[in-house]
Amino acid sequence: MIEAAVSTAAGGACAGTAAVLFYAEKLPGLKRFADRVHTDRAQAVLIATASAAMVATSAGAWWNDTVNAVNDWAVGAVGEWTGLVITGIPALFVTVIFANDMITRSVEHRTRIVAALLPVLASTVPGPVGNGIQAALSWVVTAVSKLVAGAFGLS
Repeated sequence: MIEAAVSTAAGGACAGTAAVLFYAEKLPGLKRFADRVHTDRAQAVLIATASAAMVATSAGAWWNDTVNAVNDWAVGAVGEWTGLVITGIPALFVTVIFANDMITRSVEHRTRIVAALLPVLASTVPGPVGNGIQAALSWVVTAVSKLVAGAFGLS
């Protein structure tokens, strides 16, 4: 669902923009402005979008296949609940951490790392909860991708 929404070029532009925002907020003259316009939140969303674009590459496809293979192995070897424990619960934990940090505006380095993991791990949450997380993430990632692609003329 996310793979078709974000092109690799738009993902690269998102990653570059996140890096520029990260270093811009370190500059003394821009720090106050960066805090006022919430560049820390924008960085996390841009990183999640760039990560979703990486899923469309061969390395991202390998990572996604590996996570799904571990889940399938756990389900086949021990049972359905073990597969849920190995992949689904960490994915839910990552989602809750990301949402909490975005809401409370306590975006740290861990939030940026979680944002990079979220698009791949979200696909491992089973059932309607997983479908809801994927739908919300896909909507956000698609919107951000279109904005950034339009800004850089990458449509």
